[in-house]
Order: sequence, then C-alpha cells, then structure tokens
Amino acid sequence: MSARRPAKAPEAKGPPPKGNSPAAAPGAEGARRVLAVLQAFTPGQHTLTARDLAERTGIPLPSMYRYIALLRETGLLIGDDHGCYHLSARLISLARAAGAAESIIEFADPVMRDLAAECGETVILVRLIARTPVCVHRVESTHHLRATFEPGQQLPLERGATAKVLLAGLSPQVRREYLADFTQANPEAAARLDEAVRQAAEAGWAISEQEIDRGVWAASASVTDGGSVIAALTVPSPLVRSPVQAQARLLGQVRAAAARLSGMITDAHR
Repeated sequence: MSARRPAKAPEAKGPPPKGNSPAAAPGAEGARRVLAVLQAFTPGQHTLTARDLAERTGIPLPSMYRYIALLRETGLLIGDDHGCYHLSARLISLARAAGAAESIIEFADPVMRDLAAECGETVILVRLIARTPVCVHRVESTHHLRATFEPGQQLPLERGATAKVLLAGLSPQVRREYLADFTQANPEAAARLDEAVRQAAEAGWAISEQEIDRGVWAASASVTDGGSVIAALTVPSPLVRSPVQAQARLLGQVRAAAARLSGMITDAHR
C-alpha cells in the first residue's frame, strides 16, 4: 500500500541540536508530531534517517531533530553513528499491552484461522480507531503471492471493502463528519462511496476490486456485538486466485465467519 509523500522538508545546516528536552516540543501539536514520528516506522521501513522521517511526516527537518532527541531521551528511539534511527524494544511491551486490551482478538483468532484454512487466503480483522481503519489482527495465507497486512497498519477510509463496512456502522451524521474533507475535495467520488456504504449497511458486507492495491479483490463482512458494528472481517485475495466464478464462494465464507464471530461476541456479552 502506498501513501502520498509530503513535500520535502528543507535541509538543516550543521549537526543535530544537542541537549534538547521534552520542553522543546510543548502542547498538543507537539504530542501529535511525536506520535507521527513513531507511526512513520513500519516493518518494511524499520530504520530511517531524520530526513526520511521529515519527508514521511511533513515535519521540518530542524524540528524533527528535536522530536528525535525527545524520543531518544525517553528510550523509545535508538540511533546509530550513521544518523539512522529505529524503534527500541521498549515498544514491544506496549504492543503486547495493546494486543491484550483487544479482547475481540481472543474470539476472532480461532475463527480467522478456520477461515484462512478454508479459503486459503490472508484474513484480517480491522477496527475503526480515531477515524482510521486499523488492522488489529491477521492470519496470513501460506501462498507465496498474497496480500500482506501488518497489525497496526492503517487502511484508507475512502475506499476498499473494509472501509465501506466500517462506515456503514456509523450514523449518517458521524459518517458525514468523517468524510467531510473527502466530500469537499471530490463530490462525485463521495456520492459513489455514499451509495456503496448504503448498500453495505443493508447487506452487512461489501466487496472491492483494486481499490487499494493493484490486482487485489477483497470481501469484507461486519462483525457486531448484537447491535453495533465493532469490526470488519476481511479477506483480500489476488485476482489471479479469485476470478469472478470464485468470488461468490469466497464472499460466502467471509460472511459465515463474520456471523460466527458476531455470535460468539454477542453471547459473551449476555
């Protein structure tokens, strides 16, 4: 998956500033920027320079050095002699804590493993967190060619089967608020999305073809707690393994697994 890279930040002259303290990045905007720096790292891009981080976050390079200094001081970021940085092992415990807090994963994991074995594809569980679809759990396909998603990876809100299912679980007013910028920027695309979301709300599922990744078809179904949509269960599949004649079967498998998971969660809440 790719994202538009922000404009290149200006070059800073001289070495990174030393002795910066947390006071160098005060307020909520500073906190947002610190989080943006942490979120810039991915399993595929786990070591980045200050310039890389500035380009990925849109934070000017001189300011980036201050945030790097703060994160190094707190032990969350580690640097080497070549000006490269990576996340520290301290974040592993945070990741484990986040996983433990997602009690839905306890119910979802066996269902997802059964679905992956049945359909032969990667299965992901996605929740809407801070207005962003986020993969919270994954069971990977054993195929060499597969759609790959990492836990913690963000998906777009304006396209894809998963987004349609999650948006369908929102009230119309909240949905309009979430998509206000998108609607203003592209009214026609927003109208098409609105119709697709309406259909997903009626059906409880959605499909997409090459809306996020080239060559990938996806089926997604809503996971509920007996009333509200709390997640989307999605199977992204390379089109070479999901021609039209196979899509109905795969969609049926996803819907059945989502219904099973929803039943388990609902029963547990009674």
